[in-house]
Amino acid sequence: MPDPTLAEMPRDATLARRFWTYALPSILAMLVTGLYVVVDGIFVGHYVGSVGLAAINLAYPLVMVQIGLGAMLSMGAATRIAILQGAGKHGEAAQVLAAALWMLALLGLVLSCTGLYLLEPLLRALGAAGEAELYRQTHDYLQWMLGGSVLVCGQILASYLLRNDGRPRLATTLLVLATLSNITLDYLFVGVLGHGLAGSAQATLISQSLMLGFTLAYFFSPYARLRLTTLRVVRLGWHLADMARLGLSSLLMELNLALVLLLHNWQLLIYDADTGVAAYAVAGYTETVFTLLAHGLAVGIQPLLGQAIGAAQPRQAHAILRYALTVVVGGGIAVWLIIQLWADAIAGLFAASDPVLLAAGSHALRLHLLALPFDGLVILGIIALQAMALTRPALLATLAKTVLLLPALYSLPLWWGLNGVWLAMPVVNLLVACWVGIVLWRQMQILAGTEPALQTV
Repeated sequence: MPDPTLAEMPRDATLARRFWTYALPSILAMLVTGLYVVVDGIFVGHYVGSVGLAAINLAYPLVMVQIGLGAMLSMGAATRIAILQGAGKHGEAAQVLAAALWMLALLGLVLSCTGLYLLEPLLRALGAAGEAELYRQTHDYLQWMLGGSVLVCGQILASYLLRNDGRPRLATTLLVLATLSNITLDYLFVGVLGHGLAGSAQATLISQSLMLGFTLAYFFSPYARLRLTTLRVVRLGWHLADMARLGLSSLLMELNLALVLLLHNWQLLIYDADTGVAAYAVAGYTETVFTLLAHGLAVGIQPLLGQAIGAAQPRQAHAILRYALTVVVGGGIAVWLIIQLWADAIAGLFAASDPVLLAAGSHALRLHLLALPFDGLVILGIIALQAMALTRPALLATLAKTVLLLPALYSLPLWWGLNGVWLAMPVVNLLVACWVGIVLWRQMQILAGTEPALQTV
């Protein structure tokens, strides 16, 4: 039985029930993804070693470009579909769905061809050309991940589309199955067969193909609310431009993260060589779990916010947004405390047999994740603004992280050395969170009716 939409829920349904009906499956899905990411890092740390952790950290900026383009397509399509469904325009929503699938095929082809053709210069730009084994592992991982671009982007699109169709539990179930297969294949390819990072990439792509394949089958089945009967699209170019506009902030958010990772890697290679990059991987795997949870909460409430705006229910949107802010900030404080108190134990998951990496990883965890609750506020704020079709402030918030990071990451290490590298991102997150908080407060005043009427951009 499909999960209820906002309009189908009984009027006496509590806010918490409506919120968690959508948010909890998405959060659980992201938690499963976070578990797979962490387990993947554990396999790499134990079976490939610090070189493997450093290699995957050097390679990941390019993977994040793939994720960013997939997120742009997914968020753009999901936002437009939710607004059209809220307005009762189901035929136009189906056109957007078909256009999104065409865009996925085109995007995957372009990314694979371009990435594989430019792989050698890209590896040099990432900083992987110094050591032979580091270069080899990074090359093997990227060769597979770039070749499977349509699967990397497709899994993201599949999850968004299923939730928008009122199937958050189905999306979570498919993601759980894909993640379990990924972990199993990780153990086989990396632990048993010794394929290194190439095996890790192979396991990832196989699991993503399962998620995408089941989702495509669902939308062509009679069980889908927004069923596809044809892939013919009217005004394809217009749909693609609209999705790109609505999802641009998601792309820039991921590109910002990729740039953050790239610049940190460059600085760490200067101040602490391979050990610093491997320690950053330890901190990054841990941070990923929280950011995925915050992202899952934000993406989970995206259909509710979009439908409330489309149905002209601003006070409903206000209540949902206020509740989400309380949850994400409170959760961020709890996770921050866990990291500060048990950083050694967390680092030991990845580097128990390497005392040098263990010490470096613990230190990185405590400093680099110092402003974690503020990071959650920024993530939620950007996606919530996008869900309400307020693309301009979402875009500005995303760009602000990049603009502020460049001087911070350059100047702070000049004063504090390696510690300056670790503290650059917390300082930026604090500043951006202050601005996002002001924007959200004003928007909530508008939704509550104490400011002029809501305007979408």
